[in-house]
Amino acid sequence: MNELNVITDGDSPKGWQRYVLLHSPKTGLVSRSKLPFVFLYFGLGFIIGGSLNQIGMRMTPGCVTFPTIQPNAHAEINVDKTANSFRRREHSATGSLPVAWLMSFPNSGTSYTSFLVRTVTGTHTASNYGTENLGKDGTSAAVLKDSPGGPFWTDPLSKKYVLPKSGYLLTKTHCGGRCDQCPPEKYIENHRTFAQRCVDGHHITKDSNGERIEVLGSYSKDLVTRAVHLIRDPFDNVVSRFHLTYKQFFKKNRTEKIAMYPRTREGFRAYCKDLGNRFFKEEKASTFYRNVFDDVKDVPCYADFFRYIQWHDLAFATTWDLRIPTMILHYENYTDNFNRTKGLLLKFLDQDDIYEPPHFESGKTYREYFTEQEIQSVSTMFSKLALAKTWDHTKHYFLHIA
Repeated sequence: MNELNVITDGDSPKGWQRYVLLHSPKTGLVSRSKLPFVFLYFGLGFIIGGSLNQIGMRMTPGCVTFPTIQPNAHAEINVDKTANSFRRREHSATGSLPVAWLMSFPNSGTSYTSFLVRTVTGTHTASNYGTENLGKDGTSAAVLKDSPGGPFWTDPLSKKYVLPKSGYLLTKTHCGGRCDQCPPEKYIENHRTFAQRCVDGHHITKDSNGERIEVLGSYSKDLVTRAVHLIRDPFDNVVSRFHLTYKQFFKKNRTEKIAMYPRTREGFRAYCKDLGNRFFKEEKASTFYRNVFDDVKDVPCYADFFRYIQWHDLAFATTWDLRIPTMILHYENYTDNFNRTKGLLLKFLDQDDIYEPPHFESGKTYREYFTEQEIQSVSTMFSKLALAKTWDHTKHYFLHIA
């Protein structure tokens, strides 16, 4: 069973290094020097590193903060040992609670986790995406009066839940770099654009004429004081993304798409093949695929594995840079030990466990949709692109590979 961990700052600032990553048009990737405080020039800028190994991540504009590998630095501490040590958070003078992001690459267990917290606590949760749930007047219901751009109440019309009075407000965000039917220039992110999209979201409001309109809004990162980082088996995650696309075909009555791409292994592989052909030239030419394209070009939906790796790399970078305690929750923990997982999550959010939890449907695994060679190719991709932190939390998905 995977441990659920809280990532917290080390006691000593000497355990950390800050450095700038800038995209190099020549290499696309950067190798980290083992020499401390090495300055390297890359045409568009420089990187300041310290006590570094292979980073396996593309260089991106702006400052990114990562820990060096030292004892007691960026320690991962089991939640049971830390949750009770955090002071209970009450309403501020403005009546607001601090936000705890529910961060996930789409289809990682976001909906269930949010529903679980609402159900067992009897209180509302929130979301960046106000278009998903509307209030009485048909507009999105903002949590804060002085922050109309979000977050928004998840289920504002429900009478089953009350407003939370203490703890942390769990708030759904998918951040950036996640579009699945677009070319690389639409999903390649740097840590600054990614972090901004962690507080962005569309919502419904009214214009000066009283007409409902959809707009993009955002809120201050200062509201965010914690994060729950969801991680799911990448193979299950990618297939589940296809299932969501299939649901959209069904919802929009796209009968020709439903016939072309049934919700089966064959339908998934056919969908991925057509999607790969659609963006093959752009992805083959992309600097960011240079070291991995030949390895994965024949893997179904290979670009979604790239997006998965990039997303988790940037999520770890973002929570580090914001210096917020982060709980890592693997989707399979719900199956391995549901009660313990639920308890640790509520401790981390400082919420009360009052009511019976909703049923969790386990057994949603789709590794058989891929061949062993394809799984090996994805493993190679991870080894070349994933940050050490991302690899630490995903390598158990590849343990069966010789």
